[in-house]
Amino acid sequence: MNEIYMGTILLEVNRWARPEKTPSYRVSEWIGRFEEAGFDGMELWQYHASKCGSEELSRLEASTLPIPIFNPYAPMTEDGREERRACDVLARRLGASAIKFNIGNDPVRRDEYLRMVREWRAELPAEIRLLCECHPGTLAEDPEEAWRFFEDLGVDGWDILVHPFSRLDSLQAYLDRFGPRVVHAHLQMRPGHGDFFAFRDRVDVAKEAIGVMQQAGFAGSYTLEFAVGTGAEGESAETLYAAALEDLAYLRDLLA
Repeated sequence: MNEIYMGTILLEVNRWARPEKTPSYRVSEWIGRFEEAGFDGMELWQYHASKCGSEELSRLEASTLPIPIFNPYAPMTEDGREERRACDVLARRLGASAIKFNIGNDPVRRDEYLRMVREWRAELPAEIRLLCECHPGTLAEDPEEAWRFFEDLGVDGWDILVHPFSRLDSLQAYLDRFGPRVVHAHLQMRPGHGDFFAFRDRVDVAKEAIGVMQQAGFAGSYTLEFAVGTGAEGESAETLYAAALEDLAYLRDLLA
């Protein structure tokens, strides 16, 4: 069975606050509920570790629920070097086996992005993989552009993250091009990048996307990244979690 992770950003009402990114809740206070729901681990938002205080960080370090993926937003530029290194320290401390990253969107800085990924890869232990989020608005948005980027990178130790529900139009192309390098997926039901929907409310998209993944032999993991109600007026961690649990139940049915 594919592992399913709880994305801690899903419950975060300050997820897009700039520039402070101050966490609105302590992840440690939810770990028991995540375990009870049957999540296999957490994908931890950077700021839930970097801006939480020493006591909370110690609780996260002692978590009985694994943190296989650390999710930072440090830019892949020279001026992001120190932030990336700080994230490396946190990822190692928390026992993550993968660090998610994004490349930028400026073609003029492509060589800089390549240099920074090579440098970062060289500084990390081999057991921590770099997980590229092929995100809209970056140079990895198009499967062929992403392929050329990694061909030019010239080093190993990286994998690919896709968005089956919100990027269904390019999903097959990523799977065809990268094959077993596609090891993780972010799930948010946001066709057209408008409103968020419950998975059950877009059965056509959900069934087709998971079917494509299964047909390709995808054996990787999924993170529930966002849920219906994200960014809506009056959103709260409790209402978002209730929506996430409904999505989790539906996803399990699809994967069964």
